[in-house]
Amino acid sequence: MAHAGGARAARRTQAVEALLDATLECLATVGFAATTTRGVAQLAGVSQGLQQHYFPTKAALIDAAINRLAARLIDEASQPVAGATERERAELLLRQVWETYRLPVFAVVAELLVLARTHPDTAAKTAATLVAVTDRVLAVATDALPSYARRDRFRDALLLALAAIRDTTTVARIPGTAPALPTLEAITAAFLHAVDKAPTRRGTQPGAGA
Repeated sequence: MAHAGGARAARRTQAVEALLDATLECLATVGFAATTTRGVAQLAGVSQGLQQHYFPTKAALIDAAINRLAARLIDEASQPVAGATERERAELLLRQVWETYRLPVFAVVAELLVLARTHPDTAAKTAATLVAVTDRVLAVATDALPSYARRDRFRDALLLALAAIRDTTTVARIPGTAPALPTLEAITAAFLHAVDKAPTRRGTQPGAGA
């Protein structure tokens, strides 16, 4: 009986994960309006009856998919940063964020930002996701870049760099927009220039944690 229960739980987990991945894929490729529970079930290889058992409505499916997206993005943002020098780690951190935002699944965020204008619940969840991911990147950066983190402009400079990366990688999905967008190298140079020129915050000691 225990074995049978474990097998059922495994099948449930597999079906739910397939449905959520299919929902994210549909949102990224065809948008919210064209995403249907039937289409998601077909893409996931799950019967619509089973889909409705786990997620009775499209809203429930979208809600769970946003949670999955948040977990995936936070996991990506939590990757440690290696590098012999602090400057190298700063460059690698921003490149890591750049590559994360270029993932196909991140196209879902652009769709959610549009949807958020008319769906308050989606707006709240999208905002929470973006804030959580940003907070995670800030935490990783603070650990990886301790002397930079003690500079007055560190947080603002990093937030500007993250916003530039997020907006650039989003707009870059539209063909022909490259001439209007900064490169990763330009964004990184601006961040490093800002923190290099900033004084150390008062009350911090050399070698102290941020």
